[in-house]
Amino acid sequence: MPKYLLLLVYLALACSPVATIAQLKFKKNDSWRYQLIVKDSFPPHIVQEVEKIVRVTITGNNPDGSTNAVYVLESVAVHGSGANFNSADPDTYAGEWRIMEFMQLLHQPLEFKIFPNDSISEPGNTAAVAKAAAASLGLTSEMEDALAGNWKFLQVELKFLFPTSPKQLAVNDEWKESPWKFRVVNAEKDLVEVAGTPEENNSDSVVVRGAISYTLSRNKGNVQKFRSISRQATRNGKVLTARDVNILPSPPKALPADTAWANTLVRMSGLSNSLKVNGESDSAKIAQFLAITTPKYGNRPAFKLAKLDIYGSESEYMYEQYRKALKDAPSTALAGSSVHLFNKLQDTYYENPDSAMVLLKLLSVHQGSLDSWLDQSFAQYLPQHDFDTTEARQEFRSRGVSEARIAEIFEESRKAPAGAQLLMTRMMAEKDSILQVSLRPMSLWNKAMYTTDTAILKSIAADFGQISPAEMTLGKAARYELLVQDILRKANMPAAADALLDKALTDLKNNQADTAFWTAHPELRNKKAANKNILSHAYYLKYEHTKASDKKTALNYLALAAGTAPKSNAEKAYESFYDRAFLHSEENYSAHFAKELEALGKPEEAMRVLSKQLSAQPDMLDSTRAFFNAHFPGKSFNAYFRDVLLKEWEDAPDFTLKGMNNENIRLADYRGKWLLLDFWGTWCAPCRKDLPHLNQLAEEINAGKYPGNAILAVSCQEPIETTRSFITANKYIFPAAHADDKIEKSYKIKGYPTKVLVSPDGKMLDLQFGADYASILQAYSNAYFTQEKEQPSTIKIDNKKKD
Repeated sequence: MPKYLLLLVYLALACSPVATIAQLKFKKNDSWRYQLIVKDSFPPHIVQEVEKIVRVTITGNNPDGSTNAVYVLESVAVHGSGANFNSADPDTYAGEWRIMEFMQLLHQPLEFKIFPNDSISEPGNTAAVAKAAAASLGLTSEMEDALAGNWKFLQVELKFLFPTSPKQLAVNDEWKESPWKFRVVNAEKDLVEVAGTPEENNSDSVVVRGAISYTLSRNKGNVQKFRSISRQATRNGKVLTARDVNILPSPPKALPADTAWANTLVRMSGLSNSLKVNGESDSAKIAQFLAITTPKYGNRPAFKLAKLDIYGSESEYMYEQYRKALKDAPSTALAGSSVHLFNKLQDTYYENPDSAMVLLKLLSVHQGSLDSWLDQSFAQYLPQHDFDTTEARQEFRSRGVSEARIAEIFEESRKAPAGAQLLMTRMMAEKDSILQVSLRPMSLWNKAMYTTDTAILKSIAADFGQISPAEMTLGKAARYELLVQDILRKANMPAAADALLDKALTDLKNNQADTAFWTAHPELRNKKAANKNILSHAYYLKYEHTKASDKKTALNYLALAAGTAPKSNAEKAYESFYDRAFLHSEENYSAHFAKELEALGKPEEAMRVLSKQLSAQPDMLDSTRAFFNAHFPGKSFNAYFRDVLLKEWEDAPDFTLKGMNNENIRLADYRGKWLLLDFWGTWCAPCRKDLPHLNQLAEEINAGKYPGNAILAVSCQEPIETTRSFITANKYIFPAAHADDKIEKSYKIKGYPTKVLVSPDGKMLDLQFGADYASILQAYSNAYFTQEKEQPSTIKIDNKKKD
């Protein structure tokens, strides 16, 4: 449901009369058809117009004076805010929420009442209509409830169709319905005309402006036409919301809708579970479904696009089906999906530069995805690679990849460098400024890789002197500066290499300090974190190239490298993985710094550095223990771990959640135990893939293998019924709870699955995706609970001291 819906409702109430015409005028089987046009605006960008043809029929009068009626939607068209849908035009259909919401309502009689006190009820049978739609389309109970809830808001629309009838039906008859005042402006034998204007004494900070006019039938009680222009604005005139309503009788005949086609698209979309089993795409259901639907709809672009969404990533077979469907889908049909554009580029760039350019231009609308494809995928194919395929073949075979597909993969790899060079030439010839910002630094590195001419290399290094702030962020200029300085060094050009390294350091420091840029672009905060990790490596390179001539200065660079590295998972960026692969760098240089401090006879300072690194690399506990035991004989590492290290962790936010049996589960229930929290969802493929391993750990904990340990799997962003059914179907035994509207925010969950380790004292540590959480849990539990024979630690290491 759109985020602005609540504002829309407030606006509708502000511009809609609430009372209705006298009930005695309604007779059974009276029926009227209207054309209803509603245009909503939410400045500065959201404008949407909905045009409907509806029929309202009186079905009877009740002893209490109320009148029964039904509302039937006969056709609908939506324009604006990225939407272009018409129920009479099947080419505009898609498996999207808003379209489904309208299509499932078509020709469904919604029942409502008009009461003697002039009020109108909400439609009373929305739950039943939504239930039937959910059963037919395989919708979740949450979506079923959302449909029923949205349709109840049609009560506002019904009030437009039954506006207030003046009591006297005479000219100048006046009344008020805040924030409006109304007056009869014309009274004829058959018709009454009413005009409304905002009340003058509206003292609220948000005021209503505009006008309402409508014409009523004296005898039948129905509206003949209705016009409303309403604005909610601040006192200084700034418009917050706007609504224009126009109702006309005798609309054109409603054209038929293709409901079977619309339902097909919904069943193929992420809105439906009809092609899934336990939340996972089911190949047998998909094959049966496609066998029936492909002959009917297979040539339609929307069908080809929808096929891309029915295949999960659970198996190589399903992925291959997705690739085939992707090749069949027209590129222009993928314009709204950065994921599909990205994936099709992977299969296109090395074979057909023209087709690749079409895809790239479509992807450039999604700046983040464009940068991701260029820097994480395309850049890998620019260098020439000679590698042993034996290990890769074994890995592919273990994943169930066919021999034919393995051969195809290696053939694609063979073609990749030449295809990448052709595409690079094509891209650099484009005048697209967005593409050039993202590409120019990479192109300089690519040029440097394929020349040994020192004059050309110097010219390339000089070209890095004109790096813009946008290129530093969107073009990953620092990555390519460091790669080129390495090429210069290998070409026996140390002075040029040193100068470019210093330039990269200056660029990176300026980038991190450019508060104006980051304030203007908060959506790029992950790129700031990635550049910070590159800065850490640049400091390490300065250390490497300085230590032979100036050990003291070199150690300062190494300290900066360690101090700039991520302090926790929250400071890490996904794309840094690719930076490290290109630069052969490390995520954290604290261990190197600690080793230098050890050599200088400063073990306590070294221990402090290693202790801090644990927050970012929890799997380093064993190496940290080894260092401690080697340099502080007779002292207890476990006591140091409990008394010093754990106290530096963040406090775990409190929570009370509902378990699968609706029991309350609190953080306090786990006091005194190590708790592994797993934030997941059945909709998340990596989550589902990991759950058997989590379940195995739960079985081992239940068997007493890890005393003092516990697991709680917290399902997120789905109904608890979905989670409960999934866990039951898979016979999982791990304890599970359902996320409320607070816990994901308080634990700062950014992706799924995310695992958080909570200590017996209520301190928490984020675990990186892919970490061996079972081993980490065991190691930390042993360090906490095991009482060593050595004397307690009396080492005073101030972990809060700045480097």
